Amino acid sequence: MRLFIAKNFSTETRNRLVVLRDELSSRSKHGRFSLIDNIHLTLVFLGECNEKQTDAAKSAMSVVTFDPFDIEIDRIGCYKHDGGDVWWAGVRDNEALTELQSRLTKELTAEGFSLEKRKYTPHITLGRNVITDTKPHTIVPFKEIISTIDLIKSESANGKLTYTSIYRRGKWLMPIVVEPYDPQWSVEFEKIKAFLLPYIGDLIVDIHHVGSTSVPGLSAKPIIDFDIEIASMEVFPQVKKQLGKLGFHHEGDYGISGREVFKPENPDDFMLYHMYVCPTDSVEFKQHLCFRYALRISPDTKKEYEELKTVLAEKCGNDIDAYIDGKTGFIRSILERFI
Repeated sequence: MRLFIAKNFSTETRNRLVVLRDELSSRSKHGRFSLIDNIHLTLVFLGECNEKQTDAAKSAMSVVTFDPFDIEIDRIGCYKHDGGDVWWAGVRDNEALTELQSRLTKELTAEGFSLEKRKYTPHITLGRNVITDTKPHTIVPFKEIISTIDLIKSESANGKLTYTSIYRRGKWLMPIVVEPYDPQWSVEFEKIKAFLLPYIGDLIVDIHHVGSTSVPGLSAKPIIDFDIEIASMEVFPQVKKQLGKLGFHHEGDYGISGREVFKPENPDDFMLYHMYVCPTDSVEFKQHLCFRYALRISPDTKKEYEELKTVLAEKCGNDIDAYIDGKTGFIRSILERFI
């Protein structure tokens, strides 16, 4: 796989960068301009990686923790090339960003990667092979928060370059909060399900409420988790297309096979939620249902899990990765008992 580590932008920032891209395009005689889904800030380019190297990259990312910080995009510039230039949006000098990139480089080098030695110059590519009369210039600065980073797979299919996240690490902007069970959670899930079914109902098997909010009486983070079950991955492109029309962006699987992540491009009226598309034979999907079943039928298991989550939320603050990692051993032990 061809891999790199990068920051994927929020919808708002991506849209602002698209405006800059389109302004550049309108003043250009020629160029290959970045697709909206492919606009990102590269931190480290890894190149072609086998499975062992991919695991090593994930390991390096796991070691490099950081608190969320702002960056500021403040100019348009270019790198000169024969046959057309590379144009980009530039990031103002930022100590936290430089430190993050440096630490990633150090850990990746320790894992055996041979990386570029040149100084890191953060920029967001807007177009390649560009011929234009535009001159480098400053813009009204705008900010983006760096709270997560992604390991991204680059693929070319039918002449189209596609970037997909296969692993994500980072922290939430706010502390993790575990709240007492609220019966409204199941009502909120049904609202989301009722909204989606008219658009994808003929393509899917069912939509399942999973995660802690699906277990009556269990305290949880107030975020609905749900799995859209499909018969097989053969139908996934159609489901992806329909969800795209509804404003849901495919994020990749974040490194968890059998669970494709979708996020809303724009705010909606629903309670916060995590949306996954899973084939029926997905191990991850089966584990979601099995763990839900175990918690629903066993009061002792439910109580033990609730106590663990409460302690982890207090201990981890906004470090969602540490929170999830802290639950992993318990979840595996329950799955081993029930599968």
